[in-house]
Amino acid sequence: MMTFDGQQEGERVLYAITPHPIHKYLAIARLIFLSLFFFVVLWVIGGIVPAMTLGLRLAGFLLSVLLLIVGFWWNLTVFRKSRSYITDRRIIRFDVVSPFFTTKRALFWNEALKAKAYASNIFFRSLKIGTIDVEPQLAEHEDVRVTDVYYFEDLANYIDKILFTFKNAPAEIATIKPFVPKAKGQRDG
Repeated sequence: MMTFDGQQEGERVLYAITPHPIHKYLAIARLIFLSLFFFVVLWVIGGIVPAMTLGLRLAGFLLSVLLLIVGFWWNLTVFRKSRSYITDRRIIRFDVVSPFFTTKRALFWNEALKAKAYASNIFFRSLKIGTIDVEPQLAEHEDVRVTDVYYFEDLANYIDKILFTFKNAPAEIATIKPFVPKAKGQRDG
């Protein structure tokens, strides 16, 4: 049974959303590119300014190594700690914003209006990776947005099912089965 910080007594977790691993790999690839960019720029500038060649090239190397070490640690930390939970009462998102703080945003089903799903581009759509946005009924800019979600459209439909059940037959919420992240037709069993 899954648990999270702030879970209410008797609250049942229906699905835990973690960022798709491709998010981590793309972030690390950007980090490596950025590190190499700084190294090459300082190496070239060191070749142009003969009086500072050694200092600039050493600074470029140290900056690149430091950027790689800190960047790898940060990306792995964010990927490991970023979670969202869909429960029988709400959706709650935990985001790492600094090495010391994690923000928490929750939206209870009685406050939610609808769920939207979209992909940022055709590449991610083909991989079934996108964003889910659960909008509140009244407050603007208080939605819960979860990015890098695998089977994002199916999960948005699942959230809409929860919302419909919560609003039309609240007693049946207890019968909703947890979400299974598999292709259609392979979710049973």
